[in-house]
Amino acid sequence: MKAIKRIAALLGTMFLLTGCGKGINYDLPDDPIKFYTQSYISPKDKDDGYQIIEYSGRRFIPYGTIRRSLKGEDVGDCLGYIVQDGVEDKNARIYQLTETDNYLTEIFINGEMQQPIFYRAEDTIGKNIDTPDYILSLDYDLWR
Repeated sequence: MKAIKRIAALLGTMFLLTGCGKGINYDLPDDPIKFYTQSYISPKDKDDGYQIIEYSGRRFIPYGTIRRSLKGEDVGDCLGYIVQDGVEDKNARIYQLTETDNYLTEIFINGEMQQPIFYRAEDTIGKNIDTPDYILSLDYDLWR
């Protein structure tokens, strides 16, 4: 019984230390955007292709994955979900980031252990822009 109390106290302390902060809102908006994937061929290498999405007049190309876990304050509003080859995937949701509009993230909400994907705006190719510390570049040739 003492062991159970100690474990409960330890877990309670850990919860208080980590804080409960604002989490990511996984709800789709009332009128979600359907992000139709498109093929993109790198102008640097015709054999280097990507699946891209468009948002607000900009094309977004895969850039990287997660360096550390996302926090609620990192992620803005859910914009919608992916449609690939005509198949809607409401588990693959696209979000704005709070720190920058040069990136979007795709978060998988169905419980599978898939890491988020970060997309970077095409109009930033060749530019030195600020990248949030939680984004880990996958060092695609396009972005070098």
